[in-house]
Formats: sequence, C-alpha cells, structure tokens
Amino acid sequence: MKTTFVVALVLALAVAASARVLNVRSRPPAGWATRDAANPETPVTFFVAMKQENLDVLEEAFWAVSTPGNPQYRQFKSRGEIMDIVKPTTEVRSRVLAWLSQYVTLDAVEDLGDAYKVNTVASVAELALNTRFVNYHHHRTGRNLVRQYGPYSVPASLDDAVVMVAGVAEFPDMDRVPKRAAAAFDGIVPQTLTAAYNAAGAKATGNTSVAVIEWENQNYSPSDLASFAKQTNTDIPALNPSHVVGANQPQQPGDEAQLDIEWALATGLGAEGWFWLNGNSAWLYGWATDFFGTADVPLVVSMSYGWNEEDQCQQGIGGTECQQLGVDSATYVARVNVEFQKIGLRGVSLFASSGDSGANGRTDGYCSEKHLNPTFPAASPYVTAVGATQIVSPQTNLQNPPSVCSSGSVTCVSGGQETAVSYAQAHFASGGGFSNQAARPSYQTAAVDAYLKSGVALPPAGYYNTTSRGYPDVAAFGSAIVIIFNGGVQGVGGTSCSSPIFAGYASLLNDAAIQQDGKPLGFLNPLLYKAAAEQPSVFNDVTVGDNKCTENGCGLFGSCKGFEAAKGWDPVTGLGSPNFANLLSYVKTQL
Repeated sequence: MKTTFVVALVLALAVAASARVLNVRSRPPAGWATRDAANPETPVTFFVAMKQENLDVLEEAFWAVSTPGNPQYRQFKSRGEIMDIVKPTTEVRSRVLAWLSQYVTLDAVEDLGDAYKVNTVASVAELALNTRFVNYHHHRTGRNLVRQYGPYSVPASLDDAVVMVAGVAEFPDMDRVPKRAAAAFDGIVPQTLTAAYNAAGAKATGNTSVAVIEWENQNYSPSDLASFAKQTNTDIPALNPSHVVGANQPQQPGDEAQLDIEWALATGLGAEGWFWLNGNSAWLYGWATDFFGTADVPLVVSMSYGWNEEDQCQQGIGGTECQQLGVDSATYVARVNVEFQKIGLRGVSLFASSGDSGANGRTDGYCSEKHLNPTFPAASPYVTAVGATQIVSPQTNLQNPPSVCSSGSVTCVSGGQETAVSYAQAHFASGGGFSNQAARPSYQTAAVDAYLKSGVALPPAGYYNTTSRGYPDVAAFGSAIVIIFNGGVQGVGGTSCSSPIFAGYASLLNDAAIQQDGKPLGFLNPLLYKAAAEQPSVFNDVTVGDNKCTENGCGLFGSCKGFEAAKGWDPVTGLGSPNFANLLSYVKTQL
C-alpha cells in the first residue's frame, strides 16, 4: 500500500469543510499488512452511535437496582423502559436516518433506539463514510479482514448528533491466546475447585444461565465439550442449539473458546449454557449493542478479552491518530460503559478477565513507559473483573480422580497454597491496577482506601491514579487449567480461565435468588464488596504475589512496576477467590 500519511491527511482536510473526520488510517496495525482494494460487494456492517439523553438518570437507576439496601434493589427494567431513558430526540434520529437513507434502503438499517446498525457492502459504505475499504492480512494467523483506509467521516451537520461510527476501523487483538502448560504438568480439574472453593454439591436447580462471549472467530467444538465432561466426570450437558449465537464452526475450534465454555459450565453446573460468537466488527460496543437489543439473553456473561483502556479506538496500534482527529478512546470507553449500564439494568451480571500482562499491560510488554496501563473492560466500574491465581506446592492425592488424571500428560491437583499467578510458574502476571478514566465507585471506597493506607509497597505515585476505579474485584485459578482441545488434553493459563470459572459460580448464586423470588442478582460488585466487609469468610484472601511482570518478563533486572497482594482487597487478586458455600449462604440473607 503506497498511500502515505501525508496523502491521507490531505484527503482528510479536503473533506473537512463539509464533513467531520472521525479517523485517518495511515498504516496497518502491527502484525497486519494492507493488500488490495476490497471487493465492492464485500459485506460491511457499521454502527452509528447517536447522542444519548439523560445519562445521569440512567446511572442513578443502575446503582439503585444494583445496591443492596436500596428500595429499588433488583427491581430491574425492561429494554423499552431503559431505552425510554436514553433514547435520542426525534429530531436527532430523523436527521441521522435521512443521511443514511441517501445511500442505503431502510431495510438495511436496524433501528436500535440510540444507534443505527447498517448492513451494507463496501462500495456503499465507502460513499456514506467518504472512505475506502481494503483487505488486510495478519501475518501470524493468516486471518484476512476488511477495514477502511485513509480518512472516514460523517457530515459536519451531524456533529451534534453522532457520537461515533463503530465497526469500520477497529482491529482485533490477535495475540489473545491462553498460555500453554508443559507437556506433562500438575493440572487443575473441576474436582480441584470443589475442595479449594468449598463447592461440594454446588449445582443449579432452576432457571439460571451463563454465557461466554467470543471474538476473533473463536469457535467451540461440541465433541470436545462432551469429552471434557466425560473425562472430568462433570455433569455438563450439550448446549441447546438455540443458545449458540453466531456462525459457530465446530470443525475449527479455538482454544480460548473451548476453555471458556468448558469451565463456565463446569462451575455453573446445571445452568443453561450460552455460546455467543460476536460476528460484527465493532468490538465491545458492537457486542454490547447487539446484546442489549436481543430479547432473550443469558443472565451471567463472561468476557475473556480486553485491551489498554487508553487504546480502545484503535486496537493494536496506539491511539494517537484518532485522538488527533476527533474520536478518542475516552469517548469509546464512555459509550461502552453506558451500554454496560443498560445491560446491568436488565438484571445481567457482567464478568471480565483482568488481563495477562500485569499492571503494565500488553501495550508495554517491556515496561518502558513511566505509567501503568489499565485494561478495559476490566477497569469498567460496571463489570466484575476477575484476576488469576495459581497453586504452589501442589498436592496430588485427589480422591476418586476422573479419567483425565490418568491420561499420561496431567497429574491432577487436590490442593495447595493459592497465590497470585507468577511469571515464574504461569508465564504471565494478573492484570490489575486503577482506571485512568472511571472514578472510584462507592462500593469499593473502603476496601481500596484500606489497601492504599496499609503500608504495602506501591509503584511510583505518578504511575497510576489512586482516586479512580480499582480492579480486579475477585480472583480464581488461572494457571495449569485442564481443557480438552482438538480431542487432546491440554493445560492452559490466563485470566481468561478465571473469568468463566467465577461467572459459573455466579450463575449458581442467581439460581438461589431466582428460586426465592424469581429475580436474578444483576450487577454483583456492590453485593460482593458488602459481603467481604460483613463476612470475610465468603472469600479466600490471597495475600502472596504481585503483578509487576508482563507476558514478556519482568523487565531489565526486574525493573517492571506493579502492585503487591495484601490482606483484604488488592489490585492483584481483588477480594480473593470464592468460598462458594459461605458466599451462597450470605447471598441468601440479602434476598
């Protein structure tokens, strides 16, 4: 691709008088190469996010239904009621629709209330957005992708109406794969968690559900899921086909997807399993918008993905281009946070992995920057972020071990000391720290203040924001986790293990709530922090370890900065891992 940044900038300036330039793509992200022009008939889907109304009212309603003791606690709202709060004015919606109708027929536009989703082809999208679409190729994975190149824009007359256009410039994080254990390893199976997390007999009896959300063409194999259930003696039924959302390709499974679905269902025994393959191109915003717009949805959601909070608008490349030209990551994060509030108001619990590159984050793997990099969506105050732990000095005397323990490649772990994951064992460190954008929510004020005042060694003061949202909230095992993938036994690691594990248990908490009064728990953080303060035994406090390393190591002579685990909440393992029986008993007292 011979187009230079100068040429691209000239094109942007040429339309500036009549258009609002949203972004200029002057080069492909690292690992990607531009190829030829996209076929004019290539399908393209993009979202036009409009200016929402009454966001203060939405936020107040979200906290009311999420906070124990509030008169509105768990009085969730319908999609229509929520949209009535935030829906743009009729005048704004009409102007935006009039612009789109110049290029596409109305049946190609889905009305999402506060956004329009446009399903068209590359040649039409080029006209509507004053851009061009090209083919990109990812060197390592061989994946091909169609995205815009050069500037793209909306009419200047819509500057007050359109917040952003999503789905045409974002690139997926192609390095998001679980860490592999050695060929022979001491591994964690569901029975390990039964003892470690006091979860004997934990199983749903009623209407509860848990979902894993996948990006990057991560498919799952039903046969691998069935094999995992059989080889671990875990009562996991096959997924109901109606609960597989998206074009799953079972002959091309991904280890991330296989890990997620196997373990969400292993801990969420008896819950309806959902596998949601996000097929659109708009990253978190696209998924959240589609999810909110769907009538029948799962009640607990686990997301094993994330990226630098300050780099959301241009995944994989750095945000300076879009920050200079009008669409910054702060805008994107703020809009996604609104979508998370809308989802939470429906009674859905969101979980997210805290990241696998410590406090420094994946965008600074060698710790060269003088600041830490929080991960999003984990740093959102509207999700439950889950960090990773490991077992050191493992015991391997599991009673009645399942057949996977005699496979020859894994010795099943029965117990041992639980610590934060370490680079030495797991080859990554658990993400955690403080948001650079979201203020600290009241539910964690006391817990975070206690940590900051505890005397524990902290990174340099200028590296992080002590007044903002701290994460993770909780933790679960994330090293040497046994899965079945492509018919074989593997050991994997990552906070992408921890999130579905905790989400599965959350679905069982929902089961208890639904049995009692027919309503789920919704966003869990206010309840979890309240439980930890009033009955600390609901968590296994993890006090050993830190998150100073990244996936690339710990810096020259251990120079990477980060946080240390401590008594109570910490930005490495949060409140700790679940003591499920105690947590379940506490939750029942709050209903």
